[in-house]
Order: sequence, then structure tokens, then C-alpha cells
Amino acid sequence: MADASVAARFDAARPVFRLTPFAWLLLAVALAAAILAVKTGLAQMLAWLLTRPEYSHGVIIPFIAAFLIWQRRAQIERMPFARSWAGFAVALCGVALGAIGKLSALFTIEHYSVVITLYGLVLALTGWRVFRLLWVPLLILIFMVPLPEFLYQNFSAALQLLSSEIGVWFIRLFGISVYLEGNVIDLGVYQLQVAEACSGLRYLFPLMTIGFLMAYFFKTAWWKRALLFLSSIPITILMNSFRVGTIGVMVEHWGVGMAEGFLHEFQGWVVFMVCGAVMVLEMMLLARIGAGRGPWRELFGLEFPAPTPKTPPAVRRPVPATLYASTAVLIVVAAASLALPERAESIAQRLSFARFPNNLGPWTGRREAMESIYLDQLMLDDYYLADFTRGQEPPINFYVAWY
Repeated sequence: MADASVAARFDAARPVFRLTPFAWLLLAVALAAAILAVKTGLAQMLAWLLTRPEYSHGVIIPFIAAFLIWQRRAQIERMPFARSWAGFAVALCGVALGAIGKLSALFTIEHYSVVITLYGLVLALTGWRVFRLLWVPLLILIFMVPLPEFLYQNFSAALQLLSSEIGVWFIRLFGISVYLEGNVIDLGVYQLQVAEACSGLRYLFPLMTIGFLMAYFFKTAWWKRALLFLSSIPITILMNSFRVGTIGVMVEHWGVGMAEGFLHEFQGWVVFMVCGAVMVLEMMLLARIGAGRGPWRELFGLEFPAPTPKTPPAVRRPVPATLYASTAVLIVVAAASLALPERAESIAQRLSFARFPNNLGPWTGRREAMESIYLDQLMLDDYYLADFTRGQEPPINFYVAWY
């Protein structure tokens, strides 16, 4: 008890630091300059967050990050800030990355440049000691940045095929005859297409964010926290495949209405909630095994900062030179970015594939038409599909699409 009393008196005697209004203004100017430098890319990212369901969770991530930082308030306000030229260098790298993204017309690079610039500004303002308390709350901002489109399309296509295969395996467990062609499950009376919306990415991205938060609040061994976060990926894949299989079974027994309309959307909501429940059960199990075991309610929970003591009086934090330097660079870059002309997309002039020849030297082509179920998924503007033959040789399938 005596030691606790001494520690409490010592803690009460430590100064409480406060940023001056000028420091807040300088930080706001730096952030505004960083946003103006890549405003076109950020506008595109915001449009994706508001219109694409797989990224819709990203809108609340900045507020979650702010809450996690606020949780550390009691510790931060007792720690002095120190300048860090490493933070200035990181902010400079973020600015350079944004310039590359703007010149190359790659929005994804601009998205990541803002996050990296923010990391640099925080480090330049606080120094390494305080930044170690903030790096995890800041890291969650990565989950609001959309994937590069080529990665998204590859992941989506791979998950569509995987979900189709596992879903068909599940359907066959019930003795139902089913044929799988690509991502189209043919039940005879109905062709169930595992479209991009059913790939599981709509579950995966928000569940990975939830898994990250659960691991953050789970006060136990690091390997348990890592396992909890990483498990969100296989849980999502398996549960999404289970949903596909369940829809196939229901269509077989109760008709095509089971795969359409409100019921189809409701099934997706239920699967998402079940995924969350599975992760909670996993956390409860991990709390009972290995080092750091204990009741999961004691190992998992929110912490709130202690109220700021009224004495001793608050001490104003000096503004580090690294924040001045970072802000100056960002203002210059923002001004240069605003002076550059906005990008304009140019649609190439081309001839329709209807004019593509069916005879190429000794090769003769026989055109084919794709079914509407595939055209609805591919959403292409024009295509050419044909089998080319030459004498008795096996045919060569040729396909090209224009978007």
C-alpha cells in the first residue's frame, strides 16, 4: 500500500503537457496541404468508400483510430514531445510518393501517400517515444485504403473459384447432382453464378478490421493475437463457401427464389454475424490455453483514460522544428500540385470486333457468343470469341475483350 501511495503522489507531481493553439493550427495546415496535394486521388477513394460495399467500413476507420489514440491520452499528456528528423524524412517520402501517384495517374499510390505522410507528421511532432504508443492506432488507417484494382480483381477471381469449389462439395454432401463450370454452379433447373459480389471480399475486409481490433484489445500472448487476426481470412472463406453451398441446397428444394431478393441479402448478413461469433468463440478458447491464460472477460475489454488532474498546472509543449519543416514542404508541394492541370481520361478510337477477320492465313475461325450470365459478370463493352482451326489440328480458342 505504501508503494502504491508513493507512486500515486509521484504520478500526481508529473507535469501535464498541452499543445498550444498555434501547434494545432500548424498541424491542421500540414494535414490540409497533404490532402490538397492529392485531392483527386482522395476524392476517388471517398467515392469508393461510399459506393463499393466491400470498402464501406472504411468510412468509420478514422473515427476508430481517433478513439484508440484518445485511449492513450493519460499517458501521452504526461510525456514530453521530442523532435524527430526521421518523421520529417517519412513525411517527405509520403509527399514524393504522392507526386509519383499524380504523375503516373495511379490513384492507389496517392491513397497510401496520405497515410505515410500522416505517419511522418505524427512522428515529427511527437518523437519516437510517444510514437511507439500511437503506431498501432495509426496502423489501422491502412484498412481504409482500397486495394490496387489489379490485386482486387485477382483476389476476387481466385475467391470466386475457391468458394464455388467448396460450395459444390457442400452441395454434393446432400446427394444433389451438380456440375461446376468455372464459377457457375449448374443445378439443372437453375444456374447459380458465384459473382464478384459473392467472392467473400465484402466480408473479408471488414472482418479483417474487426479481427485487428479484437487482437488489439486482447491482452494476452502476441501469438494468440496474431492468430486471432489472421484467422479472419480462412473463417471468411469457409463461411462464404458455406453460404454458397447452402443457397444451392435451398434452390434445389425450394426454388430459385432462395437465391434472389431480400432472402439472398439476409443470408449474407447472417453469415457475417456468424463469422464474428466464430471469432469471439476462438478468442474465448485462446484465453484458456498457453501462457497468459485467464477468463476472456479479463483479457479482453476497452480501457478509458484516467481524468486529467487539475494540479500541477498544464505545461505548454514547444513546437518542434521538424513540424515547421514538414509543414513548409507540404505547403510547397500542395501549391505545385494545384498549379498542375487536372488529369483527363482519353478513350482510344477503335474499330468494333465485329470487323475482326475470321480467316487468318491458313486458320479459319468460327465465332461463338457468350451467354448473358457471363456477359453480366464481365461487364465488357465489346468482345471477340472464336475457335480457330487449321486442317486436322486441334482448335485454338481465341478470346479478347474491350473495357
